[in-house]
Amino acid sequence: MSTTSTTANNRDLNTIINEENVQSFINKNKTAVVAIVALIVGLIIGVGFYKTVSDKSKTEYNSKIHAFETTTLKDFSTKATDQTLAKKVETDLKALSSSLGNYIGLFPVVIKASDLLMANGFNQEAKETLIIGEKIASDDYAKYFVFSRKVALLEDLKDEKEAIATLEKMTSLKTKIFLGKTYLDLGRLYLKSNDKEKAKKNLTYVIEQAKDDAEFVKMAQLYLSKI
Repeated sequence: MSTTSTTANNRDLNTIINEENVQSFINKNKTAVVAIVALIVGLIIGVGFYKTVSDKSKTEYNSKIHAFETTTLKDFSTKATDQTLAKKVETDLKALSSSLGNYIGLFPVVIKASDLLMANGFNQEAKETLIIGEKIASDDYAKYFVFSRKVALLEDLKDEKEAIATLEKMTSLKTKIFLGKTYLDLGRLYLKSNDKEKAKKNLTYVIEQAKDDAEFVKMAQLYLSKI
């Protein structure tokens, strides 16, 4: 490696370490993650839509889902600051889930509803909606998407304990997805909860096992320097 390259890398790392707002830095560097997650979501929704329209034996189920989308969810989307309508999305979706069980055709609607609720600051309602999504999720990709959304939401709700528990579930999925980010978030939240031993363990994992995720490795180094 050339001296110029080494100096540049050191300068980049110093810039990260000296940055006052760590969360701001994380947000700046998550574009690629968001793009890939969006692709995964598109696949999930596409599969869900295909199963919904192709399963003729579920015509009644599909009609109920369509009715929810064109009434309750549409009403909320046109007046997304209304607390009463946000609560109605949650309660109607729970009733629909109770009626349909774990029917996978409901999953895309659950995701759409939770995104709308989160985008408009109705985090508690979104949390309840994602719980429904967790029950329906039939594969690791769907579970990852629900869990990753749930972690961000729980952190906004200042519930680090449950956010950590959700991240631990993500590490136990058979399909390994974005482990660098998952373990970085675990280390960060354990550090925030003053469990330095577990924080160090997870941050060290990022540095040693997620070497391809350069930005996450840099952030792990930053957090480790604070322990």
